[in-house]
Amino acid sequence: PDKIVRQFATVPPSPSESAYLGPDNKLLYHFFPSDTDFVVVPQYLPDPRNAADFTVMFEILLVNRPVLILGLKPPSHLELLSKRQAADEQIRCRMGDLVGKCPLGTLRAISALGTKLCFYSLDTTDNDAEIMPRALPRHLTKVNDTAPANRWDCDILEPAGEERFREIVQRIKDECTALNG
Repeated sequence: PDKIVRQFATVPPSPSESAYLGPDNKLLYHFFPSDTDFVVVPQYLPDPRNAADFTVMFEILLVNRPVLILGLKPPSHLELLSKRQAADEQIRCRMGDLVGKCPLGTLRAISALGTKLCFYSLDTTDNDAEIMPRALPRHLTKVNDTAPANRWDCDILEPAGEERFREIVQRIKDECTALNG
């Protein structure tokens, strides 16, 4: 929608992750309106590796149970292997923290590096399920890319990215409706 695109256009060049709070908040409230049972909750979680740093996320709750996680990082993190790895690890850790509380058969998450998105899913009905896309193991003595940049393969501001986001949101809404059906 135009009003959301305009909000993203206000983000300055070389932004911090907080510059995306407004646009992402507007986006999430558009798809999960306040007059429904969904609640959009911003989270500022301490980074266990750096006490002075915080992970910025939104959690979308059905009443008080998580159905979607959106992790925010600035677009500059796409260019740095260590930053992509940290973003990937943060999403995976948060999914692990919340999987037991999700009322749906699948807990979904999105890592946003600026407007570039990587989509995650975890089967909540299988204790042995892996988070998809699968984690790539870190080599102990060599530098290797455990979070390839091509995983952030769509842009929310482009038609294909918006469509993919809409499909995920619709699946979540359909699954939530089926819970009450």
